[in-house]
Amino acid sequence: MQVSGRNEQRFHPDEVSMPANIIADYEVIIAGAGPAGLATGLHLMRRAPGLAGRTLILEKARHPRPKLCAGGLLPDVFNALEVLDLDVNEVPHVRTNWANFVYQERGFRMHAIDRDFAFYVIRRNEFDAWLATKARERGLEIHEETAVTGMHVAADGVTVETARGVYRAKAVVGADGALSIVRRHVMPREPTRVARTLEVVVPPRTGEAPPHPADEATFEFCEIPGGIQGYVWDFPTQVNGEPMRCWGIYDSRIDTGASRGNLPEALARVMARHGYGPDDYTLESHPVRWFNPRAAFSAPRLLLVGDAAGVDVIFGEGLSPAFGYGALAAGALIDAFAAGDFTFADYGDRVRQSSLGRALQWRVDAARRIYTLRRPQLQRLLWRRMGFLMRPFVNTFLINWTKRFPWG
Repeated sequence: MQVSGRNEQRFHPDEVSMPANIIADYEVIIAGAGPAGLATGLHLMRRAPGLAGRTLILEKARHPRPKLCAGGLLPDVFNALEVLDLDVNEVPHVRTNWANFVYQERGFRMHAIDRDFAFYVIRRNEFDAWLATKARERGLEIHEETAVTGMHVAADGVTVETARGVYRAKAVVGADGALSIVRRHVMPREPTRVARTLEVVVPPRTGEAPPHPADEATFEFCEIPGGIQGYVWDFPTQVNGEPMRCWGIYDSRIDTGASRGNLPEALARVMARHGYGPDDYTLESHPVRWFNPRAAFSAPRLLLVGDAAGVDVIFGEGLSPAFGYGALAAGALIDAFAAGDFTFADYGDRVRQSSLGRALQWRVDAARRIYTLRRPQLQRLLWRRMGFLMRPFVNTFLINWTKRFPWG
């Protein structure tokens, strides 16, 4: 079993200088063409097409690019895409009819309260490429293979350095992931709040090993007593049209003072019960930065969205928050250009007071309660006996926030 990780470019504020060779000027530059960055551009196009026409999205890779993610699309993603007049059914996906929440394979299952399934599962390379195509079709400008390598914020604008040249804008949106360069300008000395995640994609198992149902997803919490502040997942998925299973393990690290469990060993233990040995897969790792309500979400001329701002801590879910952040950032940009005020002083309050911010806060509170219950007896009680309480809690507080969201 091998472990590999994605390399992220690190930024040090004291290494930045003001370059003179500006090659292009824009009103807005969005760093990152993932769902949060593209959603920001699409909401600008929907609400202020003139401003969107003077917006540039920079992407360090080229679509379709690899992206580690379990790929679960909750009902909130469907609602968010409907606001943008987009149909996710155009993207290859697997419909997951039930989500099982279990401790040692026993627990309860549920699906969305107003739909006859739990969620869709997509491959992120396909979803992100589809979203980028839609953004281009609507007139947004995207420069791929153009990584942001440095920035300088001045009173009159932001200079953005890239491998291809230097750009300038009046405002920059940081949609550049958990290890965001833009975030380090907003919060240069922030404590680390990053979850650990490992992921594998394997063929479905048959034979003597007991497979999970082909159309169901499983969240297994049996490793919490061993120091994993999260769960092991098993989702149905597809790769090039062939049925596969996406397995992984998520450790929120919400209690930073607790001892750490061994992620590869914990995932291997659960997968072994279903017939997978360590030679059957290669582990890949990626960070997830989780939402901290006390964090700064902006600085003069800078806004954060998506993973750069912070996503769900209890499950590590970031796709639906990406679209909410995008709408909030678009509204803040429109107001800033109308008023000529680029301090973005109220953006943090917009995030925290929105239904997205409240849902993310509920998820923080729930994670602190669930993932610090280290005694096996308590985990058995929670997942095997408390389903009648967990189902309405999930549907009321953790999801369906998009129905109350001010899309503008």
